[in-house]
Amino acid sequence: MTKWFYERNDELLNSDVNKTFEELLWMNQDEFRQWVIDMRKTVVDLWNNKGVPPRVGANEAEIISNFREMVSFPVHEIEVEKDVVRNSTIVGNRVNQFFPTMMKTAISYTAKGTPRSIYDYFADDALLDTFVIYASRHFKRDSFYHYSSVISENDMLEITGRPYVVSTPEEFVKWFADEVEGKYPYSYWLCPVKEDKKYTGYNVQLGKKKNLFVDATFDVLSKHKTNVDADKFNKYSIRLFKLGQKVFPLGLKAFRVSFCQYAVNFPPLTARYLYERFTEHIKDQKLITIYDPSSGWAGRLLGAMAVDDRRNIHYVGTDPNTDHNTTEGRTKYHEVADFFNSNVRETGSLYPKSHTYEMFQLGSEVIGDDLRFQKYKGKLDLVFTSPPYFAKEVYSDDPEQSCHKFTEYDAWVEGFLRPTLKTAVEFLASDRYLLWNIADAAFDKKLLPLEEDSCKILRELGMEYVTTVKMTLAQMPGGNRTVETGETEEIVSNTVFGEEKETVSIVKGMMKNYIEIKSGSKNIFLKYEPVFVFRKP
Repeated sequence: MTKWFYERNDELLNSDVNKTFEELLWMNQDEFRQWVIDMRKTVVDLWNNKGVPPRVGANEAEIISNFREMVSFPVHEIEVEKDVVRNSTIVGNRVNQFFPTMMKTAISYTAKGTPRSIYDYFADDALLDTFVIYASRHFKRDSFYHYSSVISENDMLEITGRPYVVSTPEEFVKWFADEVEGKYPYSYWLCPVKEDKKYTGYNVQLGKKKNLFVDATFDVLSKHKTNVDADKFNKYSIRLFKLGQKVFPLGLKAFRVSFCQYAVNFPPLTARYLYERFTEHIKDQKLITIYDPSSGWAGRLLGAMAVDDRRNIHYVGTDPNTDHNTTEGRTKYHEVADFFNSNVRETGSLYPKSHTYEMFQLGSEVIGDDLRFQKYKGKLDLVFTSPPYFAKEVYSDDPEQSCHKFTEYDAWVEGFLRPTLKTAVEFLASDRYLLWNIADAAFDKKLLPLEEDSCKILRELGMEYVTTVKMTLAQMPGGNRTVETGETEEIVSNTVFGEEKETVSIVKGMMKNYIEIKSGSKNIFLKYEPVFVFRKP
């Protein structure tokens, strides 16, 4: 039986290109460049010949286990504040293994430039020099702090079994030479930093830390400088790391979040939460029909298949991407739904119950004219999708893709966005909801008003705005930056010596669509994607 998903493949992890951090750290530039060439070749070979992108996958049993967790997962818990969803689990995310082309999706930043995908950075020799620069930053300089940590004053290190409190750079170096070097599997390196570099992240506590810095005259620079040109830098932080760390699989993250943007799936558990929340008023209805105008990578389809057993769900999806075809008349959507139903819904239960689905391989701007689709007119109980962000993501070369049919934004709005929403509203039953996950996208050095244009069209079509669900995105190093407002506030904290007062600057997020939420004992800034909720009277 054909498997329509890739499984875990450890060939990259076990290959010669999976070096230790210190091996890459102390390579000269020629050696490092050759490593990049060899590593790219290995990745492309696995991707092209075995369908395995540079990700750590799961085997079939693990995929089934991951899917089974979706049914019983308490999805109400991911709403951390009113209309704020924070889904940090990986439950359901194994659906990505049905789509090895996700990381081959090209991202556009301008109408005139060439869209690039993560695959392009591995396979295109013209991008080798750029790849080397990025790889130097992420592996030799450890920009994600995957392998090494900055040493700060008052840090307590327990490498030797005897606690050691860091004080000065000179004292740390002496302690390391006397007590650690050659005795324990640790080392350190000096990371060049800009003189005026200032912490601007969301973690206030990190901003207060006093890192250990040394200058270019420091007597251990020649030994630990990591092959940088000392003449170009005057300031270095001390970074401690454990020897023997292989750069993969942890380093695979760098390819997804830094080399270029990449297509992401809608979190299936978040989809399940939204389905259940916005069909609660009709949960006892004999059949609840859900329409997804842009089925994408099947995250929302999987979420529909996992909806709790109080509801009978029928998912209707459409997407013109022929890259998802499997056999005659079938697509990856069929394979995902049937795999879930057969391995989760219909296995290990005396009373199996599967939700149903119907797929159309058409663009959502024309599906309203399809005779087979006509049966749903006035009968849809929920419309929920995340449509294309104009030409931001180029999913395939199909001429039916909306970014190829409409190459100018205004034409795309009138030729794709408006008819898609018009069909959705016309086919939606009264007193039912439409959920529209879209965000303004940077294109040609300006933000396209996707949010405003979508909401404007929906209001023109007679829809009533209800709320905006804020779907927070994952934190990442270098992201979620803040800026001082010029205002201050007094913070009072309790210590063992009584109350302690401190005046701090008020900060706000620098990114568009951010929210400040409480996480444990501190507040953090998170970027979010809006899900606009409208109701049909």
